[in-house]
Amino acid sequence: MSQFMFKVVLILLFSFQTAQASLSKGLDAAQAGDYSTAYELWLPMAKQGDANAQFYLGLLHSRQLIDQASQEQAVKWYLLAANNDHVNAQFNLGIKYDKGLGVEQSATEAFSWYFKAANNGHPEAQFNVANMYRDGRGVEHSNEQAATWYKASSINNLPQAQANLALVLHLGIGIEKDLTMAYVWATLASEADTRFIAIKELVAEGLFDNDKKMGDEKTQEVAARLIEFNDR
Repeated sequence: MSQFMFKVVLILLFSFQTAQASLSKGLDAAQAGDYSTAYELWLPMAKQGDANAQFYLGLLHSRQLIDQASQEQAVKWYLLAANNDHVNAQFNLGIKYDKGLGVEQSATEAFSWYFKAANNGHPEAQFNVANMYRDGRGVEHSNEQAATWYKASSINNLPQAQANLALVLHLGIGIEKDLTMAYVWATLASEADTRFIAIKELVAEGLFDNDKKMGDEKTQEVAARLIEFNDR
């Protein structure tokens, strides 16, 4: 490496470390309730294109934590971060369009940003995409796509997605009917959130019959599937 290139690398490394230090100091200030200081630390970084700083500025505006905060400014900073592939900014921008906060309400735009976040692995975005496919809101109705995205979100351990996946598997909507896996997902959902116990009980009625032998076989199959998921 030439001396010139070595100096360039050192400068870039120093700039990165300085930016990370400012980002960290901003987080410390925000956690202490000093949002003005956090804003002052993040603003120069955000203007230089730092996606994390842009996202945090969006949060400060969205949650009305600074003087002259506005939903329009929240959208501005979320958009910049989202275009820098910041997954949480993409999801939050979807919410803004979904609810019409700081922008004109648009289910189509909401779906577009949820979909980008979903493809980047965001569980809540995947769940919202599934719901929008199910309802045909902002996108053409598709039970198959809804089931696909419920499954993606379920694998990412979102209980409400697991509960919905259990129901579509139980009913065979958009996916091949599978009572065993319906019960597995309903069990996982109810273990994470007791609100879904009723779904587990509903699915159980379709899985276990009065024949004890069949019931034992199903119990063993369910137990094996649950062990498989818990070992991931």
